[in-house]
Amino acid sequence: MIKKKYIPTPIVEKKKRKKVKVVENLETRRLSTLYVIWRFLVYFARIQYRKFTGKADVQKTATQLREIFEEFGGFWVKAGQILALRTDLFPQEVCDELRSLQYEALGFPFHIARSTIESELGAPIEKIFESFDEEPLAAASIAQIHRAVLRKKKKKISVVVKVQRPGLADSFKRDLDIIKIFVNLLVSLNVTPYLRWDEFVVELDKTFKEELDFRYEAANGRRMKKNLKFHKIYVPTVYQKYCKRRVLVMEFIDGVLMSDYIKTLLSDRARVKQWDDENDVDPKEVGEKLYISLLRQIFEDNLYHGDLHPGNIILLRKSKFVLIDLGSTGSLDKELRNIYLNYVNALSEGDYPKASDYFIRFGVDIPKANISRVRVEMARGFDTWGAKSELKGLSYREKSLGGATQEVTNVGFKYKIPSNWTFLKITRSFFALDGSVQYLTPELDVFKIIKKYNKQADRRALINSLRPENIRASFKQLSDTVNQYNNLILPQVRQQTMPFELTVNRSALTLAVILRSLSSVVLIGGLGTLYVFLYQQYFKIIQPINTEIVDEVVRQLPYIPYLEWVGILILGGLTFRVLLACIDILERKEFGN
Repeated sequence: MIKKKYIPTPIVEKKKRKKVKVVENLETRRLSTLYVIWRFLVYFARIQYRKFTGKADVQKTATQLREIFEEFGGFWVKAGQILALRTDLFPQEVCDELRSLQYEALGFPFHIARSTIESELGAPIEKIFESFDEEPLAAASIAQIHRAVLRKKKKKISVVVKVQRPGLADSFKRDLDIIKIFVNLLVSLNVTPYLRWDEFVVELDKTFKEELDFRYEAANGRRMKKNLKFHKIYVPTVYQKYCKRRVLVMEFIDGVLMSDYIKTLLSDRARVKQWDDENDVDPKEVGEKLYISLLRQIFEDNLYHGDLHPGNIILLRKSKFVLIDLGSTGSLDKELRNIYLNYVNALSEGDYPKASDYFIRFGVDIPKANISRVRVEMARGFDTWGAKSELKGLSYREKSLGGATQEVTNVGFKYKIPSNWTFLKITRSFFALDGSVQYLTPELDVFKIIKKYNKQADRRALINSLRPENIRASFKQLSDTVNQYNNLILPQVRQQTMPFELTVNRSALTLAVILRSLSSVVLIGGLGTLYVFLYQQYFKIIQPINTEIVDEVVRQLPYIPYLEWVGILILGGLTFRVLLACIDILERKEFGN
């Protein structure tokens, strides 16, 4: 539970809040496939007409597309938000509009909410809750939220109850089927096939499954609460016993929504300054904490909040805050996480050619293109971003990490290099967070914040490595490697050397010469392997001797995680040692002891 000393004063008076409009009969939308196709054909016809008349307007095009998705409502809103990830396909204005998609949802009557709750929880509301506010606190395309007081072991806990909209599964299913038909039409017409529309459909299916089952959000909430505890960030407690497919019960947080804070900032800056002082809130500190926490979620926790827009952040006193709505989270596989970390670090160090290499590795099914040329153009795009990020008075969006990505996605689109969906989802998280950070700390220096995070991460890694359990794990891994050598490699070596004991000394000497030559090759290869290891993990050590030719070759090699490098180097050393032992045995056959 949030301590009382952290509960802030309100920034918007309760009586000024817009109430949710509740209607008795919710109309069921039924969009036909032909209507959807006709609507988009009219939209594209208008675009072509504006181009033909010389009145092309990207912003108008973007706004009209958003209006179409909002008109369709339902699952189309989610589909539009997913399409907003494709910064490699759509102009920035279109992606911005699709990211801001909102569906003005009407509330549904309390008797429907009661029926859903009692059906899912298997008991009357009065037996579960001490009190229940019949008027919804908020409504969205997925659900509406009510305030309540939960009875739990003689305690009375203030909670929010999220109730899924009636008929949502059938409505979403119809929308999804139409979207799939539309996507199949694009595929059959061979419209930008390199963008892998099949992956878009997979992402839609995943979203469909997770949005309609609140148990996913409950599970994410529990995991994020455990992780963010070490970030000193609070996540509402989810009451698992009362979380079902269509109902979610979690702790009520009495704080100020970041969205309300920003709205007030834009209309009454003096009021916000007064509120900051009253509640001991430093906007710059909050912005930095949010940014560093997202980096830590991605690189250390491997579980990050996928939708950190202002409506999902609650401000508390003393520059503390809460993250809510954990329905959208993401994670990366080990290799992709390391690539992204090296990409971000290369940007912070101003090594734009290296950042370009890592960005290219995010691509899927890279076409036959002049990669050297692509690399040069991407590095130039990064350089443009780096130069702009130093300018004063420039908009935050242009110098943010998302801005850096936008500079090079245009190059990727030019050469038809599609981005990885996972990478696009991370980019979406940073864009969503930019919606808050640009107001909290508009002069945020991305370079400095990444370096600050790296120092903190290195310190945590060092402390973590010195823990007894991790030291034991490292020794166990080394022991396992040695055991594998003794059990698998050494018997084979012995089996191969035993027959030589029966051969003539001349044959033994000949083989010894061959093995000695092979050991020289292994030694030279080992030195090369060591160089690549240092290049990927400790570049500053070999930087003075790094040449352009060698650099070009090494950059093409796949990235290998640190612990795998340790295994490779140990195995290489053991192989070299085995060869020397065999040579020693064979030469003793020739020359005696």
